[in-house]
Amino acid sequence: MKEAMPPALVDSDDGRRRLGMGLIGLVVLGLTAVATAHVAVHAKRIETAIALGKEQNRLRELSEKHRLLEIEMGMLKDPRRLTQLAKSELGMGPVDPNNIRSIRPKGSPR
Repeated sequence: MKEAMPPALVDSDDGRRRLGMGLIGLVVLGLTAVATAHVAVHAKRIETAIALGKEQNRLRELSEKHRLLEIEMGMLKDPRRLTQLAKSELGMGPVDPNNIRSIRPKGSPR
């Protein structure tokens, strides 16, 4: 009869090697995750900067439009322009004193 052989023992160098490789794998995985997160944050930052630039351009355009409208409003309110419009388009002018009529109710004293 054959004698039963004792179970083979795991070589200690092989276990250390596996542990070392696993540790290296975890470190590489962690570094990859950190690098990916860094790139994602940087991309979001660039995206936000572009959006901010577009909004600043829009603000500039709207401010310029507001300024031009303020100027136009000032020109439209100009008393000389209003007087000229009243005379030319509405036929308005100073009242002739001969055209003023006094209207009094009947029976009221003069």
